[in-house]
Amino acid sequence: MVAKNILILSMTRMGDMIQTTPLIKGLKEKYPTAKITLLVTSDFASAVPLIPEVDDSIVVNFRQFDNQANWEDLSWIKIYRYLENTLREIKDRKFDLLVNLSHSKFSALMVRYLGVKNVVGFYCDNFGNRMTGHPWMQYFSVKIFNRNFNEFNLAEIFSRSGGVDVKGRSIAVTHPQNDFSLGTLIPPEFNEGEVLIGIQAGSSLEGRRWPVQSFAALADRLVENINARILLFGVESENDVAEDVISLVKNKDKVVNLAGKTNLSQLSGLLEKCQYLVTNDTGTMHLAAALGTKIVGLFFAHAHPYETAPFSPGHLIFQARISCAPCSYGVHCNNIVCIEKVHPQHLTSVIENHMKTKSWILPEQISKDSELNIFETVFDFDNNFKLRPLVKHALGMDDMFRTAYALLWRERLEEKQNENDFNFLINGVCDNLIRDYDCTDIDSVNEQLGKKYLGLEEIVKLGSKGRKLCGTLIREASGVRGKTDKITQSSADISCIDEKIEELGFTNPELRPLTDMFSKRKENLVGNNVCLLAIESRKGYIDLMDECEKLNKILKSCLIRLAGPSYISHDSINVAVPGR
Repeated sequence: MVAKNILILSMTRMGDMIQTTPLIKGLKEKYPTAKITLLVTSDFASAVPLIPEVDDSIVVNFRQFDNQANWEDLSWIKIYRYLENTLREIKDRKFDLLVNLSHSKFSALMVRYLGVKNVVGFYCDNFGNRMTGHPWMQYFSVKIFNRNFNEFNLAEIFSRSGGVDVKGRSIAVTHPQNDFSLGTLIPPEFNEGEVLIGIQAGSSLEGRRWPVQSFAALADRLVENINARILLFGVESENDVAEDVISLVKNKDKVVNLAGKTNLSQLSGLLEKCQYLVTNDTGTMHLAAALGTKIVGLFFAHAHPYETAPFSPGHLIFQARISCAPCSYGVHCNNIVCIEKVHPQHLTSVIENHMKTKSWILPEQISKDSELNIFETVFDFDNNFKLRPLVKHALGMDDMFRTAYALLWRERLEEKQNENDFNFLINGVCDNLIRDYDCTDIDSVNEQLGKKYLGLEEIVKLGSKGRKLCGTLIREASGVRGKTDKITQSSADISCIDEKIEELGFTNPELRPLTDMFSKRKENLVGNNVCLLAIESRKGYIDLMDECEKLNKILKSCLIRLAGPSYISHDSINVAVPGR
């Protein structure tokens, strides 16, 4: 397929839009003559000029109906007509490739109406069911329920779903054109010798914010220790948060509240001039990172650095290492203890050390007993984006499986089959584990893995039964004298097997990514042809068994390397994978 007219739906937040930039650049390289159009909501239309390689934009404006003067009769017919006319105009542009990165049901219905032939991402079938056709978007759907075992940044998931190799790529934005003087926004007594540091104290969700007291204490420390001038960023609704910070600082003359006082161009110009930005997980964080400003990111509550850390190397991320972090989506925490684990002196120390050495060096008081994850964003040995732990915690089951799954899904979802390359990658992953974690208690991990091997073996056995039942269905459905009762019984048996596979995922959380991906693939099977459905279902069982075998291989290979000659293997998968 050669795409000439590409539409990308990015209807969420500015940060998500910036995380699409590796995808957009890759699509432009893949289809140099193609016109790329970005569809956004009016809330973030002003961010479109920041996105490189975009030729045009379409803005969907539902905010107009916030004003009752534009919607005096409060009739939904007016909204329907606006949407219908907008979609008709989009349809008339005759896009030949549509990439939907918005996961809402509404966006999926839009995609269905537009009728673009080639779709990547979410769409709806004839019955209005939301579908996820591309393997990486299927993964995107299931990682929500398996956050502890996900190592992929959204930028990588977006890019790979569009067929773009993301290795070595970073987020990027168009640099501001107007070179304005700092004095236009900062009091004229600004001293050029001061270290300019930005702080974003607000965030879209209040529960994901570091306390204003901590931001204020940090600001005072930076002013007194490194002669910093602090700029407080944020949108207008975050002005009260910024004012609360200023009310608590001692060095008020060194702190400037710019929340709600800058347009996007001015914000970009100021962020580019800052040496560091200390921030919660926000769109401002992604913008600053794309402009080359060093980030000290704070991830609390639902925010998860593996998903939304700035997708470029050289930044520092703090997260509490407690059992409930990150919160599951939809959970409202009444006791957000994770924000108490990060202290102002931690951040002051790492910034001071970075100024002196250009490296992220942790203070001595942070040790493996600290309830903290601290990561540096890097490219790994295979040029993939990675969070490298700077605190050498004891290797746990989540760490082991998250690392193994990253290798598994890159190999499986890209359909790479070179065994020599796969072995090379396993060795690289083992080296990373040895460097990044304390592996002295590997025997304990080995003991826990023994139970998971049994779970993998059980999944393979069920998959084998499912494959055989699909074979029976294919023979009966394709035969002239196919027996209806046999087809009915085989279908019922398959449903029973699928329920058992799902149950194994629920009772073994470390294996749930495998079973969820299997279920998601089956959800996306459409049509009424029993024979074709059985053929696709059989492929799903074979894929599941192959993934179990490969995960088993990764885990065992890592244990052999980590434990050395003393490693004793548990009984593992000994069922041959059929169909190969």
